[in-house]
Order: sequence, then structure tokens, then C-alpha cells
Amino acid sequence: MLKPPKQSDWILDAHSCPGFKKYELISHVEKLPTIHHTEYIHIETPKRYGLINITENIEHILDRSKVIDGFCFVSVMHITAGVYVNDAESGLLKDIAKWIENLAPYGEKYHHHQTGEDNGDAHLKSFLTNHSLTAPITHGHLDFGTWQQIFYAEFDGCRNKRILVKITGLAQD
Repeated sequence: MLKPPKQSDWILDAHSCPGFKKYELISHVEKLPTIHHTEYIHIETPKRYGLINITENIEHILDRSKVIDGFCFVSVMHITAGVYVNDAESGLLKDIAKWIENLAPYGEKYHHHQTGEDNGDAHLKSFLTNHSLTAPITHGHLDFGTWQQIFYAEFDGCRNKRILVKITGLAQD
């Protein structure tokens, strides 16, 4: 019988991005005064599950884009992951992980498993987060409230995945 994941089976990182592999520039188009900049973040988490703060990674891409006013679109490119905005507080990360696990528990006999897969819970967990988000950019920075951070939610890790970051807006003078 499959055992449910323990809290130690999750990566709950409020301040960094374990498993980060590299950035990949996809395109950078400047038709002044506008810029359209696209990069991938490559990540391979060392555990199956994780709630990982990627705000700093997004800010590095924003700096390279040279956009001062516009929007930042972030999208996971896998159906067993998600992105969301919330507080980077460790107790809250534990609460979110517990809540998600309770709603889509590991080890259930999901219909998806009849196809030979074992990650039915990961698909449902990703459904509880978002596949993408859009964040405002003002004065060259993410325009968030005091505690807001961007998190990558991984539910079927230990393999290479990509996060799309597309930034569009007005260029610096």
C-alpha cells in the first residue's frame, strides 16, 4: 500500500529556488518604445513535491528585459505543476502543502492510474494552483503588495521542467 507523503517529502522553500538549473533566452524584441522579452527557467526539483519561491528568478529576468512599465506573464509548461502568488512565510507553506495533500492525496486509486501512470494526484494538485499568472511592472519592479511573492508549485518533480517568463512593456530611456 502506498504511504501518503510526509511533510519531509515536500520542498517548502520560502526564499530560494532549489533545483534551479539555468535561464534560457528565447527572444528579445525591441521596437522602441516597447520591448517583448521571453525566457525559460529550467528547474529540476530534488523531491517530488515543492512550493518554491521563484520571485528572485523572475526579478533577474525582469532586470535583463529592460522593461520599466508593463506586465510579466509566468506560465508553467507542465500539467503537474503550477504558479501562484502568496506570502513567503514557512508556516503558511506547511499549511498550503497540507491543504493540497488533503484535497488530492497521494496513493488514491485515480482513474488516471489505469493508463499506467502513477501521478493522478499531481494533476489534481496542479489544478488547485494556477497554470499561469500575470504580474504588473512599475518603475522596473514587480508591483506587489508588501508580502506577495511568486511561487512555483511542483507535484511530480525529480525531472527537468520549464517555466515560461514573458515580459512586455515600455523600455527604459
